[in-house]
Order: sequence, then C-alpha cells, then structure tokens
Amino acid sequence: MHEVAALALALALVTNPARADPPPVSPPPTPAPQSPPPPEAAPADRLTLLGSSDKLSWNGVAIAPDGRIFVEFPRITGSPGPSLAILNHDEANHTDSLTAYPGSGWNDWSATAKTDPAQGFVDLNAVHLGPENSLWAVDTGAPGFGRQPLPGATKLVRIDLATNKVSRVYVLPPDVLAPKSMIDDVRFHGSLAYITDAGSPGLIVLDLATGHARRVLDHDPSTTAQRPIVVDGETLKGPDNKPVMIHADQLEVTPDGAYLYYQPLCGPLYRIATALLDDPKATTQAVAAGVEFWYDTPALGGTAIGPDGTLYLDDVENDSVLSLDPGRRLATIIRDPRLHWADAPFLQGGVLTLPVPQLDRAAVFHHNHSQIQYPVGLYALHLPQPQPAPAHHDR
Repeated sequence: MHEVAALALALALVTNPARADPPPVSPPPTPAPQSPPPPEAAPADRLTLLGSSDKLSWNGVAIAPDGRIFVEFPRITGSPGPSLAILNHDEANHTDSLTAYPGSGWNDWSATAKTDPAQGFVDLNAVHLGPENSLWAVDTGAPGFGRQPLPGATKLVRIDLATNKVSRVYVLPPDVLAPKSMIDDVRFHGSLAYITDAGSPGLIVLDLATGHARRVLDHDPSTTAQRPIVVDGETLKGPDNKPVMIHADQLEVTPDGAYLYYQPLCGPLYRIATALLDDPKATTQAVAAGVEFWYDTPALGGTAIGPDGTLYLDDVENDSVLSLDPGRRLATIIRDPRLHWADAPFLQGGVLTLPVPQLDRAAVFHHNHSQIQYPVGLYALHLPQPQPAPAHHDR
C-alpha cells in the first residue's frame, strides 16, 4: 500500500485474483532484463537522512513549496499516532517531532469513536501535491487490515496549504467500489483524478469539478496482480499464509499529459492514452484495447516521473532505485540496504525523497510479530542529473 504499495499500503490482501488471463498485449521492442543493471559507481554517498522515527513507519511523503515535509502513516504498520503529520527536524539537536495535520480532529478518528468516517482519516495510504495549491490524501476507508471499507469512508481529501484546512472531501460512491476495494494512490490530469484500486483490480476516474466518478479497466489483466511479490528471496504472504496480491497500485501521468503509466505492485508496467480514460463515452472494449504493455518491471514500492518523462522506480526486490527513460532503457541509480522497501517517493529539483517503511516486515505479514527495524528513515537521493520537476500534473 505503496505500494507499499505502498505498501503504498493500507493495501488489500487479495489471494485469488478475479481474473488471471494473460495480458493481450505485445512484448516490448527489446527483451526486459531479468534483473536491473548494476548501479553506476558514485564518488560519494548520495543518500541524505532527512528524518527518522523510532515508533512510526511512514509510507508516503510530500514537500510543500514552503519546505514543509508531510509524512503519512498507514494502519498496516500498527503505528500509533497521527495518520498525516508535518515532520519537524531539529538539525542542531538531531531530533525529529511530528505535528498532526490538519487540525479539526481529522487525525482523531478511531474504530470505537462515533465520528463520521467522511470527516476523519480512517486509513490513509497516500499523499500527493496536486492542483489548487493543495495536499491530497487518499483514504482507503477500511477500519482495519483486510476489512471492508466503512460506508462513506473511502475518499479523496483536499487540504488547502494556504489555510491548512480541508477544502473538499470526495467520497467515492458505492457504484465504483467493490467489497474488497482498497484505493491506493492518485494522480491528476486537468480536472480529473486517476485513482488505483489495489484491492479490486481497476482504475477510478474522478471529475474534480462535479465529484462524479466512474470505474475503468475493471479486472483487466493490466490492473490485476498475476504473480507473487518476492523480497529477500521470500514470497510475501498474508495471515492466511497465501501470497499477497496487490492489484493496480503505481501510476504516473506523462509530463505532456498524453499517457498514464500504471501497474500492479508486482509489475509489469502498462500505459494507456489519457484521451481514452477521459472520455466517458469510450466503451469498455475500446479502453481495454488501448492498453499497451510498456516494461516488465519488478515489484515496486513507489514511482515518480521527471519532466523529461523518465520514471523513477523503487525496486523492493533489490533495495534499489531504478530509472526507466521514455526509450525504455532501464538503469539502476542506487542499491542500498537502507532502502529496504522504499515506498512512494517525492521528486523535486533533482532530489528524490524516499520514505522507507519496511512494509514487508509489518506484523500482519509475520504472524502478528513486527519485523520492522526501527528507526525507519526518510532519505533524500540526489539524482545523477538534477532537474526541476513539477509537483503535479494539471494539464
């Protein structure tokens, strides 16, 4: 839950994908390597520790134009404390603290409280800077791991960074959700938001002006996980001792707004023209026919995209960060054990900020005994060729 998926993850455990047909797609122009190429030699350590936590495990980060660092905590890790907070780093004393964000009780929701789940964070899985100088939070709406979302709890929350107040809540209607839905992450294109569903395979297209939502690529092979997640040579398994299947998870819009890349957490990577997704009159068959296989990626914790269209990929199988350029050339930027299950990154000015929640070590995957090695870190990775990156895609 990216992915983790997060786990961008307040992710879903789905052990029996609803569809396991082979993807009706063409292979890439050149065979994908079985493993990423080795990293280039670096004259100095490009990883800088921005903050750490001894008790909480974050899987999402966003940095506001004024420098505020927002971190997000999924319930899957069992972390006590807020769901969304500002990270305050005291360089002089080498200490970190958290300020719950925003106010008005959004971080006070609990399963026993009689609070409207549409007005509190039930289970966040992602944060992202987006249109209108806003921070956007993706709430799965599920009160516990593996549980169904509460009615009216699955939502996209927009927070105005100028006023520090929630400016709009988009509650996703039941007709675009399924009993196992676990919305995972969000990206923007014009007045639309694209949302992945990691629990019930598919994408959700949300009109930010009207609030109308519709579902596309429902149980399509491209949104459905069809292979296990293997980390440190072991298959990630859930409480039922079956392989965890995390469906549509990572997604990025190209800088020109023409395409959406997306994949199940396990890979591979696909793309589709946004014109197809944006057209409410496009038939199910037409949308499915527009899916294009792009690259046989490994399992990814998170992604980011640069202004030149290069994708940056958190490879959870190899504790690595990869780059995949528009010509489909893959390279390893860095491989480091400190990046064990790096999750949803934030790219700005040639620096990739990486939360490292170690989600595969969460208790839910280890018979209720957490294997997370605290402190968890938040790292800055200086890319080989620094470049300014837009905070969001609003074209």
